[in-house]
Amino acid sequence: MNILLTSAGRRVSLLRAFRRAVENLKGSKIMAADCDPTAPTLIEADESFILPRVSSDRYIEELINICEQKKIDLVIPLIDPELPLLAGSKDIFYKIGCTVAISAPETVNIGNDKLATWNFFASNNIPAAQTFTKDEAQEKLIRHDLSFPVIIKPRCGSSSQGIIKCDTRDQLFFYISKEKDIIIQELLLGPEVTLDIMGDGQGGLLSLVPRKRLKIRGGEVERGITVDDGLFYNYVVKIVQILKPFGAINIQCFITGRGPVFTEINPRFGGGYPLADAAGARFPEMLIALARGEKVKPRIGQYQRGLLMSRFDEAFFISLENDPLGYSLMKL
Repeated sequence: MNILLTSAGRRVSLLRAFRRAVENLKGSKIMAADCDPTAPTLIEADESFILPRVSSDRYIEELINICEQKKIDLVIPLIDPELPLLAGSKDIFYKIGCTVAISAPETVNIGNDKLATWNFFASNNIPAAQTFTKDEAQEKLIRHDLSFPVIIKPRCGSSSQGIIKCDTRDQLFFYISKEKDIIIQELLLGPEVTLDIMGDGQGGLLSLVPRKRLKIRGGEVERGITVDDGLFYNYVVKIVQILKPFGAINIQCFITGRGPVFTEINPRFGGGYPLADAAGARFPEMLIALARGEKVKPRIGQYQRGLLMSRFDEAFFISLENDPLGYSLMKL
């Protein structure tokens, strides 16, 4: 089984989780691709490849070439911008014997477009943070019908980038006039929980591991702890039945006086998945089995509650003194 993580960046822990998953599959390789030749996963992987940026017209073509040449069985996309591309191209990969761990284009769009996320939650009676377009927010401001504080988010942003808190009408008027493709959302207070979810692509839930976010750095959880799934299970079953995700997704919510209130759907592995893996989730093993056409038995509730993750920085040191890449990087 040859597995390729794309836009792998610094997801070394996830790469190692896949390596553990193939220990008993002789001849397997865990490979990584990224546009940055210094990405840590490229050092840790069994083989590594440099791809153009996801925005390049050559991205899919070059990725397909790698998959053909290296006989890749399973591709794991890891950043939001590449998800629509791979969702729309997965049939091409399938024809060369490669499974892409990606949901259908409609599901990916609901996750990537935060206005579509809100519309999905609202139309399916799933409690969610009140969300408004610029025009809707302006109308509510004129009518003095908007409670503060609120937050502004890029409609298609990721990694908590571009999020702005607004405490007053004047602040919101300023940013609405300045920012373009945004949504305005009520600010939720309470514990934030990420739900790591594995779907079989047919509407079946294979695994659910909730983890409370204790400390965030750069949009990614630095410290977290697994919690009980009771508050979330019925909502997740409903969401999975409707969206039919294939592979790993993660959903974010806050615990408020109204109960769980949902904010985002990310149709990919979450940055904090290593905590779920350490707690007993087996997403890599499940994905491998699905890619091999095997029936996968659900593992609902089979994880350790109260497992704390506290991350720290680790580094690779590679001598590039006589390497062309080193010459390029050392240039002043």
